[in-house]
Amino acid sequence: MDIVTHGLASLAVARGFFPRAGKLATASAVVVGVAANVDWVSSFFSPSVFLNWHGTYFHSILAAILYSILPVIFFAVLGSLWGGIIVPVGRLKEDEAASDDPRVWRRFALRRSVAYGLAAPFSCALLHIAMDACQSNGVMLFWPFSSRQFAADWLPGIDPWILTILIAAIALPELLRLVGSEIGAKSKKPRGQTGALIGLALVLIYVGARATLHSNAIALLGSRAFHGETARRAWAYPESLSPLAWHGVVETESALDEIDVDVAAAGDFDPDYSVRIFKPEPSPVLEAARNTNTARRFLAKAQIPGASVNKTEAGYTVILRDLRYAASGETQHEVAAYIELDRNNQVTSQELVWARELRNY
Repeated sequence: MDIVTHGLASLAVARGFFPRAGKLATASAVVVGVAANVDWVSSFFSPSVFLNWHGTYFHSILAAILYSILPVIFFAVLGSLWGGIIVPVGRLKEDEAASDDPRVWRRFALRRSVAYGLAAPFSCALLHIAMDACQSNGVMLFWPFSSRQFAADWLPGIDPWILTILIAAIALPELLRLVGSEIGAKSKKPRGQTGALIGLALVLIYVGARATLHSNAIALLGSRAFHGETARRAWAYPESLSPLAWHGVVETESALDEIDVDVAAAGDFDPDYSVRIFKPEPSPVLEAARNTNTARRFLAKAQIPGASVNKTEAGYTVILRDLRYAASGETQHEVAAYIELDRNNQVTSQELVWARELRNY
């Protein structure tokens, strides 16, 4: 999910569930809520680094815990340097308000710092991971205990519907607040809390609807024969603008079939209109390429691996690609494995490359 959506979702969580956290605690929650996106920096290094880091270590529960502790440490350091209360304490109890004992204030500030400086950022960090797990890239949720990546394939990389809901949930209460201040009305409710809660509820309902439509698309793909061949496995990836439109990929015995699916018009679905990508015949060349370290790394992450074998003057080239990138529309950072072999099926070079640069090879 894009950084703007994560930022707005984090702000909605802070306003909805921690309305008295104060500006600094809210800001820290938003920063922690987008922190996992730092792994996009890996795309500036190489395809190998990107494949290894994107959606992995930074998108784990352990990382979310570490992100959440940092604001507490930050506030504690500032508090010790400035000798003041860094996180706003909100409404005081009567005995605390009446007390002149600085120790009472310190205890109160500490409780508020832990409650708002830890709970709010942790909630936003978990929300980030949950939203990304609903996409096709996947997240390594239980690292370092498991390297399995979870990808539900429900949401596109940028979802304009979620973005619109969150913008409305944040902006409309601010607009109503300005109008209210002009006419002298004053609300006793925390700023933007109701709008944020409604927005988050609508997003949850929307994601649930996407999940149901995804299941329907998978069921439709798996129930049909493609060019006379039974479907072995099926995948469906969302279209950004329409929740009803999905990009399907089906594996049969001899091919991978690509086809668009409209779950609202299941009766018109014709599997024979699919685009067929035939699997290469088993061969010593393909076997040697798949046994390379590069191929193993690639295949460990690929959802729908496909291979092509090409004969050259020096021998052969084998290209491994993941059809998930094209089906989900995220080809900008598509990683492929490029392997060269001589005429004796000995590997002469192997590397992970950006698929968009394959024409240069």
